[in-house]
Amino acid sequence: MKNNGNRPLVVLSHVSAGYGRGPVVRDVSACVMPGDFIVLRCGNGSGKSTLLRLMAGLLRPGEGGLTRRGGLRTGYLPQHRTIDRTFPVTVRQVVLSGMASRHAWWRRCPAPLCADAEALMERLGLADLATRPIEALSGGQWQRTLIARALAGRPDLLLLDEPETHLDANTRTLLYGLLREEAAERAVVMVSHENEKTGDGHGRTVWHMEDGVLTATPVPHL
Repeated sequence: MKNNGNRPLVVLSHVSAGYGRGPVVRDVSACVMPGDFIVLRCGNGSGKSTLLRLMAGLLRPGEGGLTRRGGLRTGYLPQHRTIDRTFPVTVRQVVLSGMASRHAWWRRCPAPLCADAEALMERLGLADLATRPIEALSGGQWQRTLIARALAGRPDLLLLDEPETHLDANTRTLLYGLLREEAAERAVVMVSHENEKTGDGHGRTVWHMEDGVLTATPVPHL
């Protein structure tokens, strides 16, 4: 983690937000610090995706205050994927697109960043699929590609909305191991329905969200 003292990455103060039909997130106050590993558990329609969009800077609060640290780099995996998979790009190109914050978009990817992308694909079992068009991927392969893209920018804050979607048991184990490693370098906030394995081996905070209301429970180091 870069040395920025003990400054929060994101602070929400009595935040309410929605999409024009009343608030989906209600009076939420929370803080994400460098090194945090936060697991967000909730049911459908509870407001968790809206909360992640707020933290990612993609949605403004209707009420309350939200502060993101200046220069904060965020990697974000949304639940609803809006990328057109008929678009003629490869796995490697999608992963490289996640590095936009690390070099000028109009320039060719520098060799060290390309090497980082190759290493990420190797870690996520995508190396043999690097030149495959994304329309030819299975659901699990596409999910791993998007996870690699979220990590490619070396974010200070990694936001993952149900990253286990479409992943089989072995790949989920791979994902949890990867997140254990990544948590040493960046804050992680992930929505997960797994009760035991997520973040195993790290001190965690579990956030529970119900009807837009957030509660948090510290989990001690294991």
